[in-house]
Amino acid sequence: MARFTMSSQFWKIPRSNTALTQQWLRRIEKPLPFILQEVNQRMVNRAQIMRPVEGGVVHQGWLHPAALPNVKNLFVGREFSVFAPKAVHLPVEQVEQAAASFLAKLWPGRAAPKPSSAIALQVNSPLPLSGDSQAMVWSPLWLHAVVDPAQCMAEWLRVLKPEGGVFFSCFGPDTARELQGFAQAMGEPFPDFADMHDLGDLMSKQGFSDPVMEMEKLTLTYSSPAKLLEDWRALCGNHLESRRPGLRTPRHLSQATKCLEQLRNPETGRIPLTLELVYGHAWKVKRKTKTDVATVKISDIKGRKGGK
Repeated sequence: MARFTMSSQFWKIPRSNTALTQQWLRRIEKPLPFILQEVNQRMVNRAQIMRPVEGGVVHQGWLHPAALPNVKNLFVGREFSVFAPKAVHLPVEQVEQAAASFLAKLWPGRAAPKPSSAIALQVNSPLPLSGDSQAMVWSPLWLHAVVDPAQCMAEWLRVLKPEGGVFFSCFGPDTARELQGFAQAMGEPFPDFADMHDLGDLMSKQGFSDPVMEMEKLTLTYSSPAKLLEDWRALCGNHLESRRPGLRTPRHLSQATKCLEQLRNPETGRIPLTLELVYGHAWKVKRKTKTDVATVKISDIKGRKGGK
């Protein structure tokens, strides 16, 4: 019996959650990529106007412990539930240490805050949280990588309280367009990235209210193809279902690299890499309870006469 998933309908090039997990495990051991830090800060700047209801914050996105401080400072005082493909150590942040130090002066002997850990959760697995329990979902650079974005959104909606909100970022369709020729020369597929309007429509279909979508483009430049490819592997890499395992021959790589050399700007001598960043936020609205009682105005009743 055939089994159809949202991914087959949403992505032209299917993703692999297994490949995404393997690549994330390699990235988490490396220094924080500049672009993840930058995107988190841009999300924080945009989220200043958001006023979610009281409650906890769920972090389900591209996690790197070094990128969490500015997010936690934005929602200081709220309980954080951090999910990742593998449990990783999350150090106590300075703001938490300062608060603990202040409370220790008021109550001597109070225990210092303990380091926490991300909760291990397979990609696209249901969140181990009760419904209507969280105030905010925070998801940086994640939806473009998962097999089923609709399933992620449905889970976010389920765990959010009424009037709770979600804020996410992901790559848009112009991302790494410079690498399409390189991928073709290497005999590899290249991922399609969703347009912000398609993501907004998907959020509405899942039940979110009036999604607000934004887009901006960044252009990174590199002195060499090798450095550009190193950064792209750190940012996204190949997490596609149809990826070819193993290494290519030096001849393949040399031919593919020529595609990038042709993009070198003659004036600056540098090779560009475009990143289209899509930001989205939406709210879970409080649904009105349906009743079986109909209200009718007297003036709307026609043709009825009372008995004499």
